[in-house]
Amino acid sequence: MLRRSPRALALRAAAVVVALVTATVVASDLAALHRRAADLGPERDAVVARHDLAVGDTIARADVGVRRIHASQLPTGVVTGAASAVGHVVVAPVLRGDFVVARSLAPAHRRGLDGVVPRGMRAIRVTVTGALRPRPGAAVDVLASFDTRDAGSGATAGSSTVVVAAGVRVLRTDARASGGTGRGDALGVALLVDRDDAERLADAQVNGVLTLALVPPEEAASIPSEPSARS
Repeated sequence: MLRRSPRALALRAAAVVVALVTATVVASDLAALHRRAADLGPERDAVVARHDLAVGDTIARADVGVRRIHASQLPTGVVTGAASAVGHVVVAPVLRGDFVVARSLAPAHRRGLDGVVPRGMRAIRVTVTGALRPRPGAAVDVLASFDTRDAGSGATAGSSTVVVAAGVRVLRTDARASGGTGRGDALGVALLVDRDDAERLADAQVNGVLTLALVPPEEAASIPSEPSARS
């Protein structure tokens, strides 16, 4: 019978110890992963935008995808099924790859531009000149310039330009206005405003010349909470 040398026995014992330690560490790590998975909760479907979604867009199936994510990591109000988003009008911009949440969508019974108008608000289209072309969802000030010269003397009095609507949201823009005004820089802009702003804008449109100034999102006018997209 062959006798193993003390060195061989020591090496064998060391190998056994390493194997036991490795098995213990692996088992511990696996247990920790299982506990973490249990803490995170089961995976759920979460709807994400496949490309930028602008205010007023109606979501089609090709516009959205689904990402699997643990229940505890789901953003508040996220739409959890693609079918629940399809057909809804977008009321707040959603960037590509972002989660689609219920508050960014109009209720199912809303269609077209009226889908983005909350109760108490109004959508009004005005013609502006010499203005930048803001993206849908941007916030702007609307400035009106009035001719305040006295018809007889030609003298001017007071300020000729005032802000008639501050921080209002742009719904959409179009270039159809240029033909009727005779100015190539005229732009049609649909705005989301309250009743008072709508009245001031209508008056300023008739009596003055309108233009836009882009404002930071932090200065956007508040908008009433949208009803749930599932209602």
